[in-house]
Amino acid sequence: MFDRGTSPRQQYRVVGSLRHSGFLVALNEAMLPNRWSHLARHGLLGTTLLGMAARPAAAEDCGHVADSTIGFVVGVDVSPRARWFGGIEGRRCMSDSTELMLRFEIGAGSPRLIVGGRVRPFEKDGDHGNAESLGLEAGALLDMNTRLGLHLAGTFGGHSAYLAAQSAVFVTGSDQPRLSVLAGLAPWTLIRDDVSVEGRPLVHEGRLIRPALALLPFARSAEDRAVRDHFTSSAQFEMSSVWTFLRLAEELAAVGAPATLIAAALDAADDEVRHAELCAGAAGGAELSPLPMSMARPRFTARSTEALAILAAEAWCDGALNEGAAAEEARLAAAETTGATRSMLASIAQDEARHAELSWAVLAWLFEVAPASTRAAIAQLPSLSATVVERQDPALTRRGVPSSEITAAARAHAGNSARSRLAGLVA
Repeated sequence: MFDRGTSPRQQYRVVGSLRHSGFLVALNEAMLPNRWSHLARHGLLGTTLLGMAARPAAAEDCGHVADSTIGFVVGVDVSPRARWFGGIEGRRCMSDSTELMLRFEIGAGSPRLIVGGRVRPFEKDGDHGNAESLGLEAGALLDMNTRLGLHLAGTFGGHSAYLAAQSAVFVTGSDQPRLSVLAGLAPWTLIRDDVSVEGRPLVHEGRLIRPALALLPFARSAEDRAVRDHFTSSAQFEMSSVWTFLRLAEELAAVGAPATLIAAALDAADDEVRHAELCAGAAGGAELSPLPMSMARPRFTARSTEALAILAAEAWCDGALNEGAAAEEARLAAAETTGATRSMLASIAQDEARHAELSWAVLAWLFEVAPASTRAAIAQLPSLSATVVERQDPALTRRGVPSSEITAAARAHAGNSARSRLAGLVA
């Protein structure tokens, strides 16, 4: 099933060469016209898979993580006198390095509302160091006594967690400037609403990571905008999945998985590049900024119970369930449209079904080598969540945008078939 013209022994040599030798040029000439050509064309072979040591992924760019977060803050005033305070805040990304903030604080005097924005001027696409985490924040403050103030802060951290030294200079009233230090944490990440379940987007530290948009094409009508936005979002999710499968290939090799599984993960990464290109074309020519190469770095370099449990959980949730649903959704959506869009969705459906089969193969291997930890890792995980069914313009469905009915049917089908299949695998 995972063999595309080479035997398992040949596949092992190919993957081993990518990982451990310097013969990349000869390998490209001999193998890549038939395999992994999309990865090679985008420079995703050699740099990602050659001798890469495991270390944490790069600190997140705002736009790479989520559109919005809801979190809380806790801090202490240091002037004019020491007092504890806390609060809740929401943040919304405006670009990779800028975000808007709305915070309500209580304690340390009168309750107050702060509205402002933050910019991280040293933010860039790539590996992140301390400078990229530095930010400046400014805004306005209004307390319950209707006093107005100016909010200024220096921050260190990202969109979801940070430290800050802030000050409030009151414009009305006679209070002295307020100086405080605080920590902010956003455990609730809000991704833009979308009924799509395409691909297997990269998740880092519990947060979905997707490429930022470099170009969003112009759309003439509301219908065109809806189609453009759907396929642009799909392209982002599909491209994010490339990094998921590159990382999976490295991690499967680290735990000693069969070479056919490693090669199949690279096949899937190559498929996802093609999917992203197709969806970007269907969006009218959307362009994406690539994720940092560091996002594909493995989270572990040797077999352990924890490593096998991570692979089991992701194979079940992201593969058997989510990609199973993605395959069924694309198949159902293809049946409702015609022409090039139908061919594109039918092709994506076949690929996603094969990616789901890869996850089932990973699960089967894990049940062989670590049945107890694999069973425990899956047992504590939820199934697919229900989808709210809403009416959609039939014209959008005919242009390849899946309706919520299609998504709900795909999720129900994937969940039921996966649970039945898992019961047979565990037995």
